[in-house]
Amino acid sequence: MEGEDEGKPATLMETLFGGPGWNKGRTRPPARDRLLAILPYLIPMMGCIAFTNDGFEFFPLTFQFLDFFTTPMIIFYSNGFIPFFTFFGLFLAVVRNPKVPHFIRYNTMQAIMLDICIMLAGLIMQYLPMFAAVSFFGGVVEILAFVNGTYAIFYSVWNAIQGLYPEIPIITEAVYAQVTESIQDPDDVEEE
Repeated sequence: MEGEDEGKPATLMETLFGGPGWNKGRTRPPARDRLLAILPYLIPMMGCIAFTNDGFEFFPLTFQFLDFFTTPMIIFYSNGFIPFFTFFGLFLAVVRNPKVPHFIRYNTMQAIMLDICIMLAGLIMQYLPMFAAVSFFGGVVEILAFVNGTYAIFYSVWNAIQGLYPEIPIITEAVYAQVTESIQDPDDVEEE
């Protein structure tokens, strides 16, 4: 029965929410690793909230996000160096550290990549001519960036809570290019 499904293309639901072969051969991480894996997703969520204004007007229920994220956003964006040092701190101390479990490193790098995608949308909006940025077109771009960014973040967090590796096309390929397999036992690391 398993051999029959290998050549079969994935359905839309399998593509969006994973299929039977998804995360095959991987053990689910402990609850501590799952909690640590979802923390970096706060950064792209703050970026997504800071990027949009039209998204909140279009989706009034999202105003509740502001209550939770207002104080962290004020602290995070109060100085231009805080996001810079946070990026390099996460990248060098977590993603490139083979002693950290692979699940945490993978989700941290995926959060960094999602934040970069959201920042790119912000840069595109920033360099659009003013008449285009404040027009209907600019509003649509803001709403699409907000909805897609929020969906990708919630999808990743939901999978991380379940102990699954969230797979997002293109972004996941870039994440795997940066995150190598980890050393499961820190005592196995050779001292140089």
